[in-house]
Amino acid sequence: MGIINTMDNEITSAKELLRGTGISLLDAARFVRNILDSKPAGSREPDILFCSKVVETGRRHVRSAEMKFSDGFEIYLKSKAHLRPDSLRDIRYLGKRLIKFNPEIAKRNFSEISRSDCEEWLNKTFATPPQFNKGRSFLHAIFEFALKREWLSSNPVKLIEKRRVIEREIKPLTLSEARRLMGCAESFGGQNCMAAAAILLYAGIRPREVRRLKWRDIDIAENSITVRSACSKTGGARQVEICPALKVFLGGNAHPPEISVCPPDWPRRWKRIRDGAGFGNAWVQDVLRHTYASYHAKRFRDLPRLQADMGHRDLSLLRSRYVNMRGISSSDAFAFLKATDFYNTKSARSLEYSGNFAQNYGDNPTPTIRQQPAIPQPASSASQLRHSRGQCR
Repeated sequence: MGIINTMDNEITSAKELLRGTGISLLDAARFVRNILDSKPAGSREPDILFCSKVVETGRRHVRSAEMKFSDGFEIYLKSKAHLRPDSLRDIRYLGKRLIKFNPEIAKRNFSEISRSDCEEWLNKTFATPPQFNKGRSFLHAIFEFALKREWLSSNPVKLIEKRRVIEREIKPLTLSEARRLMGCAESFGGQNCMAAAAILLYAGIRPREVRRLKWRDIDIAENSITVRSACSKTGGARQVEICPALKVFLGGNAHPPEISVCPPDWPRRWKRIRDGAGFGNAWVQDVLRHTYASYHAKRFRDLPRLQADMGHRDLSLLRSRYVNMRGISSSDAFAFLKATDFYNTKSARSLEYSGNFAQNYGDNPTPTIRQQPAIPQPASSASQLRHSRGQCR
């Protein structure tokens, strides 16, 4: 009698659970039977656990099948709201570019997208190997995000190989080109533009990092610029040495500590400076980092020191891409880092170089490891700077 009462109670509870679903108790029993019929022979797993796994697998599949790429992309963007505005802008740009060139991607479910789909979309959207690799990194990240949310079972981008990038040789600026650039910076923007341009040229700091610098990050007395972790591309803080040339252009005037080093509307001003100096469309991205690295390497032969200044995680990229000392003499490197071409300007005359500078840079234009006769500094060059200003168009 007790067993019958228990069964009656279970049947009543089962009917209550199924109420409103349109599924009868018999349908539910047949559903369970079908699941158990697929259970591997000899499996010792309890039937209830096996049924639960099958149901959960099916639930994941249904959930993933309903998540479209465009919807997932918006969720991904929201999850990155903590990033810096320019980083978030890059992500948004890459996603929208992919959708623009491949409209069909927006309505595709993550679970339906294959490796060949991703590779086709990348090839249609990005023309060069560096662009392709950047797009691949973006897609890989968003599919990893989708994988963690169980919108699909595997990341198809993992099977796509990166394109081989053949690094082209980037020639550093000559001394006359550097002089012309800084002359135009002074002509077009005065001290504010000169400071920002000089940090790019004489410290090798990345353009975006320079745009995030504030005057509190610059310590003239200690000859250092602090690239804070919040400003750094790699996320790690670093100290960058202020060479004598850079100290010339930073000047001795006090600035409010929370004011940005770059003046307002800096991108437009910087383009005008480059165009005025005669570079125009021939301007090469990162040429100033290459210039600083090449002259620094020629002067000191100290790549670990240069690596720390430039914020590279290892020396391989520095050796393979940034350092190009071809055509740079020891006297050129000395003149570049000490700004001998600018010593007779008003700002340069007002500086008093510390003993630390003399120790690090000295008055000998050759590296300390290769003792050679000192090369005399150029004669008065105020006229050279005036000539550089006159070349700004």
